[in-house]
Amino acid sequence: MFKNLLFGLLFFIFGCNNSTDTKDSTVDLSKQKNETYQIKELQIYNGEEEGWGADIRLSIVSATETDTSKLYTAISTYEGRQLGLLISTPKKKEGSQGFSSGIILKTIGIESDFLLQTIAKLYKQKIDTNFRFTKVLSMTYVNLDEFAKSLEARDGGDYKTENQYKLFYEGNEEGDYAEIYLNINATENWIELREKDEEYRPVIIKILKQ
Repeated sequence: MFKNLLFGLLFFIFGCNNSTDTKDSTVDLSKQKNETYQIKELQIYNGEEEGWGADIRLSIVSATETDTSKLYTAISTYEGRQLGLLISTPKKKEGSQGFSSGIILKTIGIESDFLLQTIAKLYKQKIDTNFRFTKVLSMTYVNLDEFAKSLEARDGGDYKTENQYKLFYEGNEEGDYAEIYLNINATENWIELREKDEEYRPVIIKILKQ
């Protein structure tokens, strides 16, 4: 009688523990699934009506947040290979008219190296195939949504943008300056890199490589 009672008690205890472990595992897997998205083909806008002929759209495959920033990993396929990068946008409040600093472009490895080679090809810029994508590039920027709001408040115009930034780079040498647009759509899971002007192409390649 006592042995049967002891056996039943042990079965109840271990049975409850196993049930709890299974529940925790299911929650973790569900959370991971919600943060991972599909890799899609790279989109290149090369028509005259779509810009300068080298604007690209990559798929956001994961998105996370820290206390200070939002992190997006963007990867797409092109010519049978994967290419992409990591983008970090700060959560701090921008300054006057949306100007601030701290948007970061970062390598994710060989996918970013191939992205560099692809952008150079689209930009018609010669580049050594051994060059690697920069480890970390921090850029100043203007949040175009906040900039549009400042214009609307000033003159009553109707200005609208959606998750758009203009990034700036200024080096120490004469002519060492470039601008490029970064558009992020976290709802449809894509990011775009769009040209501001063809003349910035050499500098853009320069700052994207190590």
